[in-house]
Amino acid sequence: MSFGGGREAFVMKSTDNFEALLKPLFDLYEVAMVPASESSLNLFKTRAAEREVPEDVIAQLAEFYSVVDGVPCLNSLAIHTCADLVIFEWWNQRELWLGQRDFYSLRWAKGRYCIGDASSVSFSPGDEYHSFVDALRHMVIMYDTPESAESGTAADGGA
Repeated sequence: MSFGGGREAFVMKSTDNFEALLKPLFDLYEVAMVPASESSLNLFKTRAAEREVPEDVIAQLAEFYSVVDGVPCLNSLAIHTCADLVIFEWWNQRELWLGQRDFYSLRWAKGRYCIGDASSVSFSPGDEYHSFVDALRHMVIMYDTPESAESGTAADGGA
């Protein structure tokens, strides 16, 4: 995702995308989308800064958490809340564990948001994204399209 138009354009576009992407899932399960509290967001930002997580990654994740504080395992999609220390469990490998869907993991590693599993950071370069919203979109729709079953990516042999 390009930052053309300045940081404000990126924030507005991401916020809109996060809500549009996740609202149907939350509505299906009749669960409210609740943003993270200011104190939880500040705690996340502090922990991330202490670990020297890149500022653009912190900004993208904070923007997500300002819309919804994680996804509570809806249709097998779970994104950790911003105050959950498990996000930093793999930081000694310079990875953030953001969530999962079935046996597929969503993490930030190698300068990208990656979809893989316990043994692979990402399945292929096609499963690596520059923006969190794009990686999250892939996780949300991975079982929803006919192409996902043929793509040779995380949807192969879906659980």
